[in-house]
Amino acid sequence: MAAYCRVSSSSDEQLSSYQAQLRNYDQYIRSRPDFSLTGIFADEGISGTDLKKRTAFNEMMQKAREGQIDLIITKSISRFGRNTLDCLKCIRELKQLNVDVFFEKENVHSNNKDGEILLTLISAVAQNESMNQSENVKWGIRRKYERKSVRSVPSGKFLGYRKDQQGNLIINEQQAETVKRIYQAFLHGLGTFQIATILTKENVPMAYGGKEWCASHILKVLMNEKYQGDTRFQKTFNTDYLTKHRAKNLGQLPQPYLKDSHPAIIDRKTWSLVQLELVRQKQFVDCHSIDKFHHHSEQCPLSGKIFCQTCGHPFALRQSFRKRNYGQKYWVCREYRAGRYGPVGPDCCSNGHRVPAEDIDRVIISSWNELVDRRRDLLRSTGKTGDQLTDYRIMDLKRQVRKYGHLRVMAYDLLIRVLDHVEIRADGKLSVIFLAGIRLDR
Repeated sequence: MAAYCRVSSSSDEQLSSYQAQLRNYDQYIRSRPDFSLTGIFADEGISGTDLKKRTAFNEMMQKAREGQIDLIITKSISRFGRNTLDCLKCIRELKQLNVDVFFEKENVHSNNKDGEILLTLISAVAQNESMNQSENVKWGIRRKYERKSVRSVPSGKFLGYRKDQQGNLIINEQQAETVKRIYQAFLHGLGTFQIATILTKENVPMAYGGKEWCASHILKVLMNEKYQGDTRFQKTFNTDYLTKHRAKNLGQLPQPYLKDSHPAIIDRKTWSLVQLELVRQKQFVDCHSIDKFHHHSEQCPLSGKIFCQTCGHPFALRQSFRKRNYGQKYWVCREYRAGRYGPVGPDCCSNGHRVPAEDIDRVIISSWNELVDRRRDLLRSTGKTGDQLTDYRIMDLKRQVRKYGHLRVMAYDLLIRVLDHVEIRADGKLSVIFLAGIRLDR
């Protein structure tokens, strides 16, 4: 004989019931000399609507398949399961294995003649109760959202915060430093994948204590309004009370927004700049027909930053196999396909200029040094442009010019911080465009 019990939450009241069931079944089975205890299988704090998450229940079913159980006793049909389909499927399988299930509250044996009919009706009632309970919980949560109660927001699902004893969001100082670092690194030119790689390499812990960062984690941090002290409620919702599947709220339900709901980690200006930069990068990707913005790396810092003015597509880095310049690296338009007498096909780009890699490096350095020489003219403050992101880039470029001065070699971190892209014109000459909006034709 085996016993099964389950409670659906970890509240003190439920846990008390849980412990009482365990003691009761242990004493009951051991007091019967005609029964041998196979095990008491118990799922603590697990919903009865999802069979996959009920580890103890599945273990019990496996032992029944192995012939180790003849009889299962449980408190009620609702404790056995609230999903009618799954519940009856398991009962029928147990019946085929000649395993009887006794439900104490309903006083029903599954192997009785009319057992399945009664169990079907009772199970359907239990499932309906579960649905009503789910709707009641949703109603309560949504009323909290409407009242803009931050206590209804789970604290363990995003980096940088925890909750105090009153349920208010407070800053986790150690994690907050990681959040600030992510925002700064992004505005300084690093991509989400690069930031994730650095944090993983340095074993920086995540919100859940893990260390394996990925680009999606970084993007969520960059887009979360909570870091500027606001809360947008009901970003996701349960689509099915049985599967507990959550989906993004794309307008199906209201999304109340509360400003200054809790202490901010990132100031509003920085948060806004990051959102503008995310939009700019998406527009840049769409405009230049590339799959992502951050193709560059320390090994190839100009990858994804050199474009054809003729067709708008990126230039690709190639290596020459000609005898006169064998092994030389050069950049050429990705859409140019050369035949013996010129470009092949009507859709090919006509810009077939091969630009040696060292020439582009030299032009970028000379453009930077021109900025330094002409900084009073090129970077003269003429008032705000009206574009928040451009104004920020102008001020940042001024700081970098003062900091570095003339250069013979440009470091990777400076390059990605100040350079927007390089254009190769139809005449083969280059234009260098900085993030501050300054364009220098060479």
